[in-house]
Amino acid sequence: METENCFHISLTGQIKSCYFPCGIDGNKLFCRYDIVAGADWDLVSGISSGVTQLSRAGSRIEEIVFNMPLEVMYKSTNPFGWPQIIICLYGNNFWGAESSKGYARCHLPITSGEIRAPIFQIKCSNIWSSLTTWFTDRNPELRNPKILVEGEKTKGLCVESYGDVVIATQSITRGGADLMLDWGQR
Repeated sequence: METENCFHISLTGQIKSCYFPCGIDGNKLFCRYDIVAGADWDLVSGISSGVTQLSRAGSRIEEIVFNMPLEVMYKSTNPFGWPQIIICLYGNNFWGAESSKGYARCHLPITSGEIRAPIFQIKCSNIWSSLTTWFTDRNPELRNPKILVEGEKTKGLCVESYGDVVIATQSITRGGADLMLDWGQR
């Protein structure tokens, strides 16, 4: 009998909500998510990207609820390039056009529970860009949000932290002990 030289991580959960301390700019919001993993990682089952419904702030203006389900399973031979979830938040501006409201990023967890991924908004690097943003009511946005998983490509990016995305997860890992990986769970 031949043994498999890989480990698996299975994650189920949901993108529950996002929290903006002073409320959001506008009243409707949706998010796109992508789960990005390194070259040694294979998606065994599930969907690695998706879009939530357009949600509106309820009685609490600082919180918007999505309850977007997530379910993925990955396998790998080593932990390098651990999967990360990138969340891009969008809403309508004054003119009714889609505009970026922020980004969040976190690694897929090994343990079950809730994660609060900080939301950051891209800021203009000079006064002329700031004026253009103010007149058009369009925030700066990334062409390819997947660069957020590579730290060296975000050098010089001006950002401001504002709020959190709440992600609830249940995780199961299998095969790590065979590869001498210690997850720190006893």
